[in-house]
This record gives sequence, C-alpha cells and structure tokens, in this order.
Amino acid sequence: MDRYLKSPEASKFLGISSSSLWELKRTKVLEPGKHWIYVTGKTRSNVLFNVDKIRQWQIDMTKYIESPERDIKAATKIKTFED
Repeated sequence: MDRYLKSPEASKFLGISSSSLWELKRTKVLEPGKHWIYVTGKTRSNVLFNVDKIRQWQIDMTKYIESPERDIKAATKIKTFED
C-alpha cells in the first residue's frame, strides 16, 4: 500500500527540501493523483505526497540520467561544423 505524507515528513523521507517538493508539484513534474493528492478532494485542501511513487520517480530519473542511451541521444543533437 502506498504511503502518503505531509510535506515536511515527505521531504525528510525523500531526502529533498520541502521547497523542492513543492516546486516539483508546481511545475507538474509530479502528477496529481499519482504523486500527490488533495486530502479532501478540493483545491484549498491540504496536500499529501505519495512517497512510494515519488521514490520510484527518483529511481527512474537516476537511471535515465545515468543511461548510455541518454548520452548517445544527447551526442546526436550536437551540431558539427565542418570547414
């Protein structure tokens, strides 16, 4: 079962600052209903963060950042200038 925590507890559990957690939410990196929820289902409600889904997102992003495929994809975007 997924664990939902308030921002201070979630940020401590995930090893990121509370402001970073809110920024990820604000910029829609974290998906509503998947990574976070409104407690009452209304926009003025408190927010709970799904630390299990966010931890998996951290793992997935780490794998992507460190993947050789990403390096190859980035290298193909570099323009070459020939004489």
